[in-house]
Amino acid sequence: MNAMSERHARILDRLAEREQATVRELAELGGVSVVTIRQDLSALEKAGYIRRTHGGAALLETDNIARRLSIRHDKKLRIARLAASLVEEGETVLVESGSANALLARELAGRRVTIVAANLFVARQAQPGDPAAVVALGGLYQPESEGVVGTLAKTGIEKTHFSKAFIGMDGFTPASGFTNSDMMRAEIGAAIVARCRRSFVLGDSSKFGKTSLSRVCGLDDLEGVITDSGLAKEREEELRAGRAALLLA
Repeated sequence: MNAMSERHARILDRLAEREQATVRELAELGGVSVVTIRQDLSALEKAGYIRRTHGGAALLETDNIARRLSIRHDKKLRIARLAASLVEEGETVLVESGSANALLARELAGRRVTIVAANLFVARQAQPGDPAAVVALGGLYQPESEGVVGTLAKTGIEKTHFSKAFIGMDGFTPASGFTNSDMMRAEIGAAIVARCRRSFVLGDSSKFGKTSLSRVCGLDDLEGVITDSGLAKEREEELRAGRAALLLA
């Protein structure tokens, strides 16, 4: 599948909201026939976005950023642009993993800034001719997410100076703090926050109210949380109770 159609994007967004949906629900959502939706699902399954279930489909969990970019793309782009507005010309910032952070790097690549990247997909958002300078951290390479983790990556963070940092996450509750499903990536996020007081978490509103495997940091460890305006009222109140600023895109 070379390009993501609007209907395919709507299917992925619905599956991300409800975890799974029936063929009939998706047909009604798209205003098309059941036969057409089955063809759509076959294409999405072949591309590695979903898995077919009895009578429907469910989103396939993946760390592949290129695939995750298509899910809630509009919200993630608004989040990335809001984050980019916090960065000044000439500044050095660290951008960690995640699809919203990849979009942030793409926004920053056209400006005279230095991007320290903890992910090779993020680093590759800068193209030849772009004014941004990119420093890619070394470390243990994770092929699916293209992240770098481990002792070498943490050493790079400790030896590098940056004025702001932007990290991703997979979940947040007041009790668990910000969490990540990957233990090694959670270690990198924690090292970044420990190194830089002006750290921001980027994540779309669907991730709040959930807990993943490993803790990254607490709300009060951050300068800000950047998410979209679809955040539930209860989740918004939880975030506003901390010292970090809540920025809604």
